Amino acid sequence: MYRNLIILLALLPFILFNGCSVQDPTGPQFTEDMFISLSLEPAFQHGFDVTRVKVTITRGNFIDSLNLTIVGHSASGTFHDLAEGVYEILVEVYEGDTLIATGSGSGEVIAGQTTTVYITLEFTGLLGDLEIVVIWGDLFPDPPQRVLFIGNSITYWNGGVDEHLQNFVFSADTESEIHCSSITGGGYSLEMHYNNPVTLETISTGDWDYVVLQERTSWPVDEPELFYYYAALFDSVITAAGAQTVFFFSWPYQSQFAEMIEDQAAAFNYIAQILDTPVVPVARAWQLALQQEPDFDLYYPDGNHPSVFGTYLAVCTFYAYFWNLSPVGVNYVNDEQITADERSFLQEIAWQTYLLYES
Repeated sequence: MYRNLIILLALLPFILFNGCSVQDPTGPQFTEDMFISLSLEPAFQHGFDVTRVKVTITRGNFIDSLNLTIVGHSASGTFHDLAEGVYEILVEVYEGDTLIATGSGSGEVIAGQTTTVYITLEFTGLLGDLEIVVIWGDLFPDPPQRVLFIGNSITYWNGGVDEHLQNFVFSADTESEIHCSSITGGGYSLEMHYNNPVTLETISTGDWDYVVLQERTSWPVDEPELFYYYAALFDSVITAAGAQTVFFFSWPYQSQFAEMIEDQAAAFNYIAQILDTPVVPVARAWQLALQQEPDFDLYYPDGNHPSVFGTYLAVCTFYAYFWNLSPVGVNYVNDEQITADERSFLQEIAWQTYLLYES
């Protein structure tokens, strides 16, 4: 199967996805490549000198990146070994190290059919080596109806991520059949939960779609072997019950944020690869929010637990990952002190996190 992706760059450009089969006399032969061709002529006409166009595609745990080859006023390249599917695309075009244009859209690639996706490119002077992210397919197979959170006060603080996630989904879709619940204990680790018969029985008998595991904040860094051991034991129980294990990558301590987050990330990435399970990187959402608004009050005064804003950002991030939908525009907030502007900011951060870290 051979697919063509043609991008015409302009102020209001569009992308064509053209899927077709390739045959030879010996019988059907299907390649699984996607060719990308980009016309840069409109950008040059507007005085820009395009030096880089990067595209990254993901589907589930699969990710591949490509810098298009620029020849004259066009750019092209080919992704190999891809399947059909619905995906979203963010386009970012560079002049040197300067991001000069971005755009997004979505479409479905089907063999023998052509889909037109309209994309508006916005020109900007933003600096930085930003990535193009294309989400192809879903990280999770289907939106869940029953979600169980297992954790400690990081999960239950401010009324609980589970309760507010359920309310958030109902606000977004009043006909949703979502049910979220939790088993939590102050200071609990996965080891303590695993040795609690109630926790294991709840997993085995609850007909859950997802079971979310939230470890003690420091244990993926300070006690990684215990974290890995009990994460694997839990995954066996969860899988046997017909559910999907999901890891809750929670935020570092406020006083150790910069030095902890990459060590946490390494631990979660490792266990996720070993068990082939997804991670919801709430900590990355916090990191992104604090990069954009350093004074935003995500922490409770103890520097560990979340403020109502921190809990809300976690909820929005879980919504983006579980439903593969942007939380932007949903009216629900977990506390009336969250203003409309703050709500929108946190929702947008959650969606940006999904686009950056969905793989």
